[in-house]
Amino acid sequence: MSTRSLWRTFLPLCVLVALSACILVDDFGSVWKQATPDPCLNKIAESLYYAEFNRDPSAESIDALARGWSVDGQHFLLLKKHADDKGGRLYHFDVVHGIWGRYRLVPTMRTTFEHDYPDAPVSLSRDTVTLKTLDKTSIQLLAEIAQKPEYWEYEDKILYNSLRNPACRFDDRNFKQPNATATPSNLNRKKPAHD
Repeated sequence: MSTRSLWRTFLPLCVLVALSACILVDDFGSVWKQATPDPCLNKIAESLYYAEFNRDPSAESIDALARGWSVDGQHFLLLKKHADDKGGRLYHFDVVHGIWGRYRLVPTMRTTFEHDYPDAPVSLSRDTVTLKTLDKTSIQLLAEIAQKPEYWEYEDKILYNSLRNPACRFDDRNFKQPNATATPSNLNRKKPAHD
């Protein structure tokens, strides 16, 4: 069998398995106001903006496009395409020993999710999860799923705070006491099975 035949056979299977790499939110609601800009997260958000929207974000203030938000010790980056949009993309992340890690949902967990959360306020398509709004029910769902490592795998990792800026609020390192050992809020969390 030729390489081309193999690709034709297996590519559709790969596409079917590729669930929910992206979480979309139609309306961030009051969470957008609760979330705050972060100087280190902004640099990462600019890179994601280029990649996701194929556009240069410099026409608008990145503070108007990207915010960091935490719920039950779990961190999320909210990213809008335009400042006046109600919703946008939602990325689950952590920072461990100064390394920012972006998670994606594990594609093979779709059936488990549908079984465990049959009434979840989400719309699942081939490669996205869409939430209508970040209301109390969807926030509770996000917080619960975010704490289950079997649902997540790392998408990418990058140094979070290369300038050691104390204003970067998600850093788990303590820059005020140089010899102090930081204790990340999510250090007790199990690492994803799929690194």
